[in-house]
Amino acid sequence: MKFKFLILFLLAPVFFLQAQSKAEKANDYLNIPGPIHLGQKVYNLVWSSHPNENYFKQEYVSSDENVNRYNSMILIDFIKGDFSITDVIDQKVSELEKMKKVNPVVNYKVFEKDGEYILDFLISENSKDGKEILIAERNVYRYKLITQNNNRGVLLFAVSERGYDENMDAFFNNLKSNSSRLIETVGKFKIPDIEIK
Repeated sequence: MKFKFLILFLLAPVFFLQAQSKAEKANDYLNIPGPIHLGQKVYNLVWSSHPNENYFKQEYVSSDENVNRYNSMILIDFIKGDFSITDVIDQKVSELEKMKKVNPVVNYKVFEKDGEYILDFLISENSKDGKEILIAERNVYRYKLITQNNNRGVLLFAVSERGYDENMDAFFNNLKSNSSRLIETVGKFKIPDIEIK
């Protein structure tokens, strides 16, 4: 059962987000004070999911962005249980390696500091003939082991940035010239304490 939950946690949506009805309010399952300030942006909770008793997912975008077509998003996921953080990283890297075999855009780097890990990776959605990048997505995932008695598990704090057809050149130019900035920003961010409601 633990393995099933871990797989679910690792399969963060790649180019697929379930749109939440505007009338439906996102639940703050993790009791994180908002909005979240990161860099020069303010991110608001816009979508959340609690598909089973051990898994929680929350997504944040700025007020001028759409959760289904964002330029920048914060994701906070939490999975309860006793996990090895290195197993989580290894499994995600294995997933990326499989993607890399059929998609040359896919790339990643792993960083470790003080028992936390950052996985910086690039993925893309390509045209059927593989000649055109339709969406490019750069993700910086920061994994942290939570050891509080009631909330033991793995917490993911992540920033996802996307480039689309109309701004693809600017996206890759920014990635080339500022690749370390987002890693530093995510790494230095004070992750809020979580409390399962």
